[in-house]
Amino acid sequence: MSTTDDSIDVNREFTAHTADQQVWVRVLFTGRILGVQVEPAEMRRPGGQIAARIQACSDVAYLEGQVYHRKFIQSRGASEAAWDWMASDEELAAARDRLSRL
Repeated sequence: MSTTDDSIDVNREFTAHTADQQVWVRVLFTGRILGVQVEPAEMRRPGGQIAARIQACSDVAYLEGQVYHRKFIQSRGASEAAWDWMASDEELAAARDRLSRL
């Protein structure tokens, strides 16, 4: 879907993966999970570890979408009240750090 400079691309997707590329998660701009890919080697881990890695990927992809939305709103001159509740670059960086340690 194409957009103009005045609209946000609500169909934009965000993807995150573990450092070893064994877990991938794709999330729609709205936060809806579009897909999870778990490579065969990942299945050797305990279930709780796999779940934690999926969740961490999902968090990063979702927060990337929120930061994208926040920056779009800010670039349009919206008041702080319109975007201050949204995820920040710092929150995204923290989620990326958590993911990198899994």
